[in-house]
Amino acid sequence: MLRFKTALVGAVMAFGVVAVAFIAAAPDVGASGGTTLVRGWNNVAYLGDAKAPADALAGIAGQYSSVYRWDATTQSYALYAPGAPAFANTIAQVQPGDTLWLNYTQNTGSLVTATTTGTGGGGSSGPGVISVAASAFMPMDDLAIYEKSYNQIGPVGTDAASKRYFAPVSLPNGVSPTSMTANFVGSAATVDVRLDYTPLSNGASEASVFKIAEVLSSSGSSPQTAQAFTHTVDNSLNVYFLVVDLTGGSASQLNGVSIAYTQN
Repeated sequence: MLRFKTALVGAVMAFGVVAVAFIAAAPDVGASGGTTLVRGWNNVAYLGDAKAPADALAGIAGQYSSVYRWDATTQSYALYAPGAPAFANTIAQVQPGDTLWLNYTQNTGSLVTATTTGTGGGGSSGPGVISVAASAFMPMDDLAIYEKSYNQIGPVGTDAASKRYFAPVSLPNGVSPTSMTANFVGSAATVDVRLDYTPLSNGASEASVFKIAEVLSSSGSSPQTAQAFTHTVDNSLNVYFLVVDLTGGSASQLNGVSIAYTQN
């Protein structure tokens, strides 16, 4: 468990080891499935057929150094890094709907993955799911005092600066979120998780932040699923993110969050 007093400013990684957290770009995903990549960490929704990682990412071969995927079962990150020893590469296959953290080594590029031929897996038709690890969340206030592990984040105390956290979300363009499932530690009204969006032009106006789905610890135990309001993702107009308010001090913590969607 790591304790922080200010916002994290980077990600430290080695083969098979993830340290601290990812700070990543939230790429634009076009209707054709092409995702714009920038140098550094990119959070990518994979929409192609199930393939070995080298094949799934063949379109950007030689342009990335490593790929990580959160494994909810083992509560750890799985890795694929070209050229890494076989024992270090723990991603055997990339599945439709997987959310990948991809370290892109070029200035800009594009990844096209929306070539799924089956249904129900998150391709050009059928549903999909993306997941967001708690380590992707950052505090709203730089004075927050909080603890973070691979897939858990929570405040140390009940001070106002340590209550709210954000994480970017990369949803495919044109899909409609159907539900959000949050895993958390907390009781009564101590955990509030929301999937929100706001226009690209908005800065700090809360009046221009709109809710898509919300999970409240006061409504039941973890994990809890909430249905989404009707909305079609438009990455040309909006940005999407998760917000969590943890008001119970060290007794309120967030684990992983998943978002289900359908293709339109």
